[in-house]
Amino acid sequence: MKMFTFRQTHLQVGVVLLILCNTRCCTSAFTSAPNNLALVPRQSRSHNARIPTAHDIHHHSHDIVSNTCSSRRTASSALSAVPISPSKLATVGAGIAKFYKTSPLLAGFLTCSTKAAFADSLAQYRDVCTTKFNCKRNIAMVLYSGIILGISCEIMYNRIYPFLFGAEQTFAVAIKKVLFDGFVTAPTFWLPPAYIAQALVYRYPIRDAMQKYITDIKENGLLKKYWSLWIPVSTINFLYMPPHFRIAFVAAVSFFLMIIFSV
Repeated sequence: MKMFTFRQTHLQVGVVLLILCNTRCCTSAFTSAPNNLALVPRQSRSHNARIPTAHDIHHHSHDIVSNTCSSRRTASSALSAVPISPSKLATVGAGIAKFYKTSPLLAGFLTCSTKAAFADSLAQYRDVCTTKFNCKRNIAMVLYSGIILGISCEIMYNRIYPFLFGAEQTFAVAIKKVLFDGFVTAPTFWLPPAYIAQALVYRYPIRDAMQKYITDIKENGLLKKYWSLWIPVSTINFLYMPPHFRIAFVAAVSFFLMIIFSV
């Protein structure tokens, strides 16, 4: 369970980056094909140039396929030669778990701030209205996520809530934490800083940001949307997640929410 939660957080990031890199490589392959992979060999523009026959084309195509397969076999052999020891992976996992246990505040800040940096970068990349990367906006998202979601969640989830409701991972204790988090902490502490961060980034008054927050609650069903997602997520978090991986679990879920919120 510990390793699964941590790997799931970084696997999503890796898959997104892999898709972006693969898309760029495929685009380059289609727009600029190498000269030596032409189906029909180039002939000199002379009157004596021989028109290639069907046999020539078939022979050249066979050579291309043979070279491609040979390259793939070489790449596959090189990849299979890379040693991946299960014991090394277990050692790395144990080291990561130890870091989350011994330095929970730093781990929470690094996890959530890194998540915010990737999420906002992807949001700016897919925003058709954005022509230049906004560093200030990215930094604001990094600080907001690292401080509010990282450090504050660590203090609230693993220090204040256990003091108020107990540290047992039982259904009764988990429900108390979920209800308090959703109906008390979220409207007063989790959500308002997001609107304030937006106001600071886009340079409009904080009073307008709070008015927008109230309008979203009254007219746009902000809290209902929040509860519909985070009550089930928080129930799983408080009931099943190890305490030192709760912030990483929150970061994994809020990664996609940060993309939507950043646009």
